[in-house]
Amino acid sequence: MALKIPRPRPTVAVCAAATATVLAVGTALPATAAGYTASAGPFGSAVALSGTGSRQSLIDVKVAGNGTAFALWRNKAAGATIWDIQAAVRPASSNTWSAPHSLFTSDNETAPATLTVTADGHAHAAWTTGSYTDGSLAVVSAGWDPAAGQWSDPVTLTSYAGMDLSMPQLAAAADGTVTAVWVQGDGGWNYEAMTATLAPGATAWSTPHRLGTFSDGYIEQFSLAVAPDGAATTVWDAWDRTTDSNVDSIVTRATPGGDWSTPAALPGTGATSTDVQVSMSAGGATTVLWQSATNGVETLKSLTKASPSASWGPPQTAVPIVQDNDDSGPLTAPNGDVTYVWAGWTGSAGMPIVQAVTRSASTGVWSAPKTLSTGYVNWQMDASIGADGTVQVVWPQTPGMDNGNDHYLEWAVRTGGSWSKATALNAAPVADIPDMDALTGEVATGPDGRATVLGRTALYAPGSSDRYTSQVWSRSQTLLTKPVITKQPTVTGTARTGSKLTCSAAWDGYHATATWSWLRDGKTVSGAAGTTRTLTPDDYAHKIACEITVSNGAGTVNSTARAVTVAAGPSLKATKAPSLSGTAKVAYRLTAAHGTWSPTATSYSYTWKRNGKVITGATKSTYLLVKADKGQKVSVTVTAHRYGWTNGSATTASVTVH
Repeated sequence: MALKIPRPRPTVAVCAAATATVLAVGTALPATAAGYTASAGPFGSAVALSGTGSRQSLIDVKVAGNGTAFALWRNKAAGATIWDIQAAVRPASSNTWSAPHSLFTSDNETAPATLTVTADGHAHAAWTTGSYTDGSLAVVSAGWDPAAGQWSDPVTLTSYAGMDLSMPQLAAAADGTVTAVWVQGDGGWNYEAMTATLAPGATAWSTPHRLGTFSDGYIEQFSLAVAPDGAATTVWDAWDRTTDSNVDSIVTRATPGGDWSTPAALPGTGATSTDVQVSMSAGGATTVLWQSATNGVETLKSLTKASPSASWGPPQTAVPIVQDNDDSGPLTAPNGDVTYVWAGWTGSAGMPIVQAVTRSASTGVWSAPKTLSTGYVNWQMDASIGADGTVQVVWPQTPGMDNGNDHYLEWAVRTGGSWSKATALNAAPVADIPDMDALTGEVATGPDGRATVLGRTALYAPGSSDRYTSQVWSRSQTLLTKPVITKQPTVTGTARTGSKLTCSAAWDGYHATATWSWLRDGKTVSGAAGTTRTLTPDDYAHKIACEITVSNGAGTVNSTARAVTVAAGPSLKATKAPSLSGTAKVAYRLTAAHGTWSPTATSYSYTWKRNGKVITGATKSTYLLVKADKGQKVSVTVTAHRYGWTNGSATTASVTVH
């Protein structure tokens, strides 16, 4: 999100600094990243990064392009008076975090720091030091060297003898070049937007370069985005004290070592435009968001261009009414889709909630806001985006406004164009702490879309000077693995025509789905799916088996049951009995009606009988009565036939021949 430097008007504060989240999508990503569904497994167990007897607050968590994770937080030991800003590292392809490393100490319990990561697993952290009273203000940075496995000694990024020096924003290009942008001022009405770069492998930052100045007010917010090829965009919002209005500016750079453009007015913004934020996609598509007030109603506006050299499209309304307290800024996917997530009040819900909107790159249209939260949100959230466009979000919430004692850290993910249902990462609720956040979280999306969550859980300690203790922990989504069939498929039921067979099996696998098919003599039966199959005459005398196929993003496994040979179905049954018609006199012909059968017969055979004994040669559906039949009882037995079924027989009532 943009770095906000709040100052009460018209008095200017001294040495303002705040935490910043840099939205440089793709700056630390490999050329090819596995898709989310092919990599994201379930969350692993929580791993403690700190002890339990101290106090902590979170700063940030990020995952580099090679999968190395970095966590940053503040720690105050029991009885201590200072806060130790600590960092931990989890190497790529490892589940083990390093011991905490102290970057610097501060007597400020909200001491800010900023963090960026690179494609090859480097990281850089920066923070401010000194005081305006003696002209010793400075920005200091330290870098993580993966080859050495350690943090460098701090070096000065910039020093400033004036009154006001902001926390910088950092972002890295794919080649490892790190760009820093910050604001400095004299405490009056003269402010400058500044930048410097750190080349790959270098230990010293370049000489600071002025991006722009503002001499009749101060710069309130600024935001930096860097594309993988090093193209960069910086936007800022300045307050003009003379007109009591806002002026929004933009500067760009084509390459990591290239020149910055001169400041230009940001198209579409006006006197009430504030909170400018920028993001760039892996392909260089640029999106700027800002808020504009009309009659006290804040509207989220957007401006997008497809590439650094393209023209800006028309300004759009992303959210008609937005009352955000914490937001993600624009999160741009490789395909240019832009997602914005925020936590804030909504009148319809009557409480703070987490919502999200997405602008489709293909249609250029913003979606309607989607509510992600399922309870009362504690006014905060964190979101990030991966190389595959996966958006991960976490936020703390309680079940409702009237139940503020049970705290849960909720998680939701957007992938494939849709959001998942929110899920609590903690099974047991965290108890409330008076005037203190009981549960907080930050999230980083890895290059393959998997989430790494940095959390802090607090425990109330009434009577102690600190009032609570806490612990920092991490949970990460494991690498998705192929499903495993734990019970081989079996076929049950009577294997004969007309009967139903059932296939059953068991399997394990995260986000796994099963499909079923049936085989006849080893070949797939077209259209036969599901766990049951009613056998047909086509199956008669053949070997029938079922096969299960279980799949998730990591792969597919299948298994086939032992085949069974299909026997003939039960005898056909006459639902309407056969009958005779005709004149029962010698030299006249009798005709047999075969009746109705279930299942329907396909052919019939006839056996005529005299007094119950077979009449030789009388096998047609008609019979010509002869002298031998006179005075005798004549009947016919009809046999119904159907392939795959047992024959059925029924005999007509007899007639006496005259």
